[in-house]
Amino acid sequence: MSEIPSNWPKGVKTHEELLEAELAADPEFAVEWERLALARMVAVRLIGYRAEHGLSQRALAKRLSVSQPRVVELESGEKNPQIETLMKVAATTGLEFAIDIVAQGQKPKLVGKTIKDKPAHIYAGASVLLATS
Repeated sequence: MSEIPSNWPKGVKTHEELLEAELAADPEFAVEWERLALARMVAVRLIGYRAEHGLSQRALAKRLSVSQPRVVELESGEKNPQIETLMKVAATTGLEFAIDIVAQGQKPKLVGKTIKDKPAHIYAGASVLLATS
């Protein structure tokens, strides 16, 4: 969990604390949050890739052979990408995505220890593990 600097006003909460409270208070939000775990992970990696390579959204769109609004959509984390999109992103950027989907409660067998130690996202009766490199 993030630490709050000592010079901040009393009662200031971290992002994690605010998120935990919202997830606990709103079951519909919690379901949607879990459903979009993949979208958020892809968004973070694409934004990071652009920053590391000094690219605008338009320049990344050109590399991916998609429109700039499509890059905006991917970076918003509000819509899960299709597998074909992930394949194009990986082929173009060199980013790697690992996704293991098993029935909820079942232990994944296909992923390495690194991803197994991460918390799973539960959605629609399935346990989804996500990792990037």
